[in-house]
Amino acid sequence: MEYDEVTPKSYPVNLIKKDWTQRKLYFRSPAKSMPEAIHDMEVLDDDIWVITNPKSGTTWMQELVWLLMNDCNFEAALSKDLELRSPYLEFDYLMHHDVERALKPVQDLASPRIIKAHHSLGLLPAQLWQKKPKVIYVFRDPKDTWISSYYHFVNFGFQYGKTLEQYIDEVLEKEAPKRDPILHAFEFYQLRNEPWVYYTSFNQMKNDLRKVIDDLCKFLNKTVTEQQMKLLLKHLSFEEMKKNPTTNHRWEYAQVQHPNRGKEVHNFIRCGKIGGHKEEMKPEQIEKADRLITERLQANEITLEQLLLLN
Repeated sequence: MEYDEVTPKSYPVNLIKKDWTQRKLYFRSPAKSMPEAIHDMEVLDDDIWVITNPKSGTTWMQELVWLLMNDCNFEAALSKDLELRSPYLEFDYLMHHDVERALKPVQDLASPRIIKAHHSLGLLPAQLWQKKPKVIYVFRDPKDTWISSYYHFVNFGFQYGKTLEQYIDEVLEKEAPKRDPILHAFEFYQLRNEPWVYYTSFNQMKNDLRKVIDDLCKFLNKTVTEQQMKLLLKHLSFEEMKKNPTTNHRWEYAQVQHPNRGKEVHNFIRCGKIGGHKEEMKPEQIEKADRLITERLQANEITLEQLLLLN
């Protein structure tokens, strides 16, 4: 994938003190005026933003947040695709490259809106920094996200015919230096103690989902009964999510018009493991990926364990 370097009209200087002019930001090509449209978009006070690097447990968190905000209405959740209940901010533009219509799915959503985005902090709407609505961030080991992304893009046709090894090599050489997953997370990690930010990790969700639900209830000022908690834990289990058509991005898949779409098919919710990359990446590729990740961690004076909330 190609990316254009962009310079926003303003930066979140009120949130993180640093030289933002040195922070290189990239938008999927062709960027056109879409970064400016996102920068200028209206953010509502009761918005809830779910922000992640791609394939970090985003769908899992979206479904959880939507259920908490809709009184655990499982029937409603099972009757409508998650992408329509909680739209992906960038998706329409990625499909159609039409700036005029790109934000309509979000703008037409009833409040409180639950919005998914993969943009880094500096490319999000300026009103998000000013109004400070609820923001939920989930971080996952980049190596696991890259494996998941490969199968996702094979489904859509964009990576059909390419081996996993070829894809990972391209990510490490071309994409990761521009869409730095460590810096993406670190900027939100620095905001983790702000009352409007809830920062968690895929590991935390896998290891103790009940605690994450309890924490989110406090963060979102919601309550669940013990019976609702049991139903949530079952509904959000890997087994249930994997067979749930509304959380497997079938609507999104239908929007993609690529000649190789569907020639190879993998379930959207496919593996769901911590460290699943160890079963699929060659040792030398893991070593190469770890070198890049370590370099970015050291540059930001942070550890992977800290970003994953493991210490």
